[in-house]
Amino acid sequence: MWPDWVISYVGDGRIALLALAVIGVEALLITVFLRRRARIGSLILTMASGAGLLGALYAALSGASAGMIAVWLVLALVAHASDMATRLFRNS
Repeated sequence: MWPDWVISYVGDGRIALLALAVIGVEALLITVFLRRRARIGSLILTMASGAGLLGALYAALSGASAGMIAVWLVLALVAHASDMATRLFRNS
């Protein structure tokens, strides 16, 4: 059903690396072009939580240990919790 290159690309985790690269380019573009309109600190936390999940995905697909997957998931959790705290308590 799917071409072999797609299965290979997803199966070994390269798809997660591509997504991480896209997040990096997105962060760079936002920083350069939308510096005045965007809250960079909040965007960094949002992107960091997504990057942590993608890191966990890459670790899982590439055969890393359960401990390494857990490290990525904890990093994503900390970034997400920080992001939510800044959003919820911004005006307080």
